[in-house]
Amino acid sequence: MIAFLFQPRRKGSKSRLWAARIRLEEWPKVRYFPLHVTDKRVADQKMHALVVELERETHGVGIPKPTREALRTSLKDHHAAFIAGCEAAKLSRNTLNKYRHCLPKLFDRCGWTTIRDVTASSFTDWREQSGLAPKTVNDLLGSLRTMILWMKRKRLLVADPLTEVRKVSNPNVGGFRRSLSVDEIHRLLAKSPRHRAVVYQTILYTGLRRAEMNGLKWDDFKLTEAHPHVRVPSSLSKNRKESIHHLRPELVDTLSAFRPTDARPEDFVFRGLMPRIPTFKGDLASAGIPFEDARGRRIDIHALRKTFGTLLAAFGVSPRVTMELMRHSDMKLTMGVYTDVTQLPVIAEAARLPSLNIPNTPKTAPQPRPPILPLPEGKVAGDAHIDAQGDAQTGVAAFRELSPADAESEISELRNALEIVALRHKKAPCGDTGRFFKLERAKRLELSIRVRPSCLL
Repeated sequence: MIAFLFQPRRKGSKSRLWAARIRLEEWPKVRYFPLHVTDKRVADQKMHALVVELERETHGVGIPKPTREALRTSLKDHHAAFIAGCEAAKLSRNTLNKYRHCLPKLFDRCGWTTIRDVTASSFTDWREQSGLAPKTVNDLLGSLRTMILWMKRKRLLVADPLTEVRKVSNPNVGGFRRSLSVDEIHRLLAKSPRHRAVVYQTILYTGLRRAEMNGLKWDDFKLTEAHPHVRVPSSLSKNRKESIHHLRPELVDTLSAFRPTDARPEDFVFRGLMPRIPTFKGDLASAGIPFEDARGRRIDIHALRKTFGTLLAAFGVSPRVTMELMRHSDMKLTMGVYTDVTQLPVIAEAARLPSLNIPNTPKTAPQPRPPILPLPEGKVAGDAHIDAQGDAQTGVAAFRELSPADAESEISELRNALEIVALRHKKAPCGDTGRFFKLERAKRLELSIRVRPSCLL
């Protein structure tokens, strides 16, 4: 170990303040520590105390000094430093706004002032009483964990205080939006004003997001080339990658007619035309489309992007190509969240399966239950009786003439036979294997017998 005091030189002269050079055995090189004192004896005491503290920190004994200082610093100061770090990392504007506005509100609602106050129990207690949707509280937990991870990298925290907190169950994840059907799309484009119909058609054919649409310029659209397309710069894309989207002829005609004659390449195409929720609700109402269906699923601007993914899946585009057109990094996101299964041709696709009939199996049509035929002229309801030798499963009634005495005798015999079957509990051996099978309980047999009342007396 190396530890000694010295007075650094500045511009050819010694400084009045003492400093220390220290190197522990575990360190690859010597480190410099200013002591900010002019008395050598005080500087020597501070150096020995610093050596003890550094050895404890190096060997994992005690709390490091940056962590001790962070425990005394307010959460608002840590939050300001975290936002500055996010800006330096060039995070998107929407992500910065989320971290900038939601985290201070969470600190106030949970009653946190320093990092010591952040505990799993305080967060879960607030979450249970907040009344917020599962998606909202899960997003807040994710934002807070991002800040805690940043503090751990800065050695401001030793451990995550929320490591035991789990996200709440959200059975409707990805299912709070639905896609439009083809008929609904036609009605929306027909009933909306011209400038907003162009916006809707562009999203439905390209799957672009709101922020990407707001940032597009006429220079990004190549409408006169052999393969018309639109280029989304990396500065606008969510994944920070430039992408090319080829345009359908219908969309090319719409955009060519929509472009002003004096439009410059640097002019924005859709800036100021993207509708807010109240405006979009009005267009949906004009088209006769409910904003929210019976299952609670709604239609907003981002639902048009989900409609784009659903149309690709419904019209036979392969999942890998759909994933590429949607610019997703995970197939689960494409197939699970951005595909509305209620709009897929499930019945038509299942009908494409080949015929798998068993050989030599006769095709039988379902037999309808025969209607009760009217009695011949001169006969009354008491002149009917069930043929016990007939089809017992269908219960087909056979009518023939019976005297009152014969009818009473046969009904009595039938009742006795049913009682014997109902009281029988023996097992009969199977004819093929010789094993015994459990006898089914006597089922109810409804008789369609109409006899004279005098026969039952």
